[in-house]
Amino acid sequence: MRTAVATFGFGRPEYFSRMLKSLGECPEISGQTIDLYHYLDGGADAMQDSLKQIIETSGVPYSGIIARSENYGVGRQLIGARRELLDEQNYDRVILVEDDIEVCESYFTTLLSLSDWAEHYQDVGTVQVWNVESGGQQQFQSKLEDVVLTNRHFVSYCLSKRVWDQIKPILYDYERRFLSKRKYSKRPHYRIRWFISRQINKSIKQHVGNCLNPPPQAISHPFPKINWRTSPTSQDAITSIALHMSGLHRITTFVPRAFYFGEDGVHCTPEVYREMGFTEQGYWQWGLTELPEKFEIRYKDEADKWLNSIYR
Repeated sequence: MRTAVATFGFGRPEYFSRMLKSLGECPEISGQTIDLYHYLDGGADAMQDSLKQIIETSGVPYSGIIARSENYGVGRQLIGARRELLDEQNYDRVILVEDDIEVCESYFTTLLSLSDWAEHYQDVGTVQVWNVESGGQQQFQSKLEDVVLTNRHFVSYCLSKRVWDQIKPILYDYERRFLSKRKYSKRPHYRIRWFISRQINKSIKQHVGNCLNPPPQAISHPFPKINWRTSPTSQDAITSIALHMSGLHRITTFVPRAFYFGEDGVHCTPEVYREMGFTEQGYWQWGLTELPEKFEIRYKDEADKWLNSIYR
């Protein structure tokens, strides 16, 4: 499958540099078997020149730099990248990587393998090999093949064109209604929550053919109810809703192969970072000799209790 990787940068050159350095240690990037694109947002505090210099001097090969002439904001930037790579350049799949995640050298090898496995199931949506599980190398060693359902953050994941074509109508409608003529920070939260409530009142799509078909007890609704004051209104939230209403499940390896370090940012502080459990991230620096030979979906933990993944 023809694969593109999209990174996203806005200010924070020390974050972007750390992320990019880790990508350059992956054989798929250094060997250019997948195409790397850098999306740099514009506007005040964008620091595009600094980010471009980091890219040019890093030695990490890339296919293109897309520097926005204005501030798109997170929503338009992420939706735009998926449109440009999947709709316009016709890539078969895209891997999104935000600037505050560090990957191990086996990250893309494992992620692409999981993506290939998932394409056999009509009801699987996004796949990722980043997870928030505590534990050390010895504890995780026996679980390298385990896959679980997730509603965790979209800090890095793989999306196929098959899946994008199913969810993009909701994303494009959200973009047109709420993002096109205003700053992302000024999006109308109340109206977006109304929009989400309309989506979740529709019936969930049912798929035919070969499906994962998780037991109902294993499926966690990303928004079991709408809180009109606090429910998320981000493009990540809309992506999660679009996947759920399209009958598509998000999956991840139980064992993480990346580390999220975004302690300071627009939506995060050290306090929020701890509250979300990111301080509990376990061992993730797996090498190329520690790859899963197969994948096996798990719906229950070792105590035979249903695993549960809330939207974060």
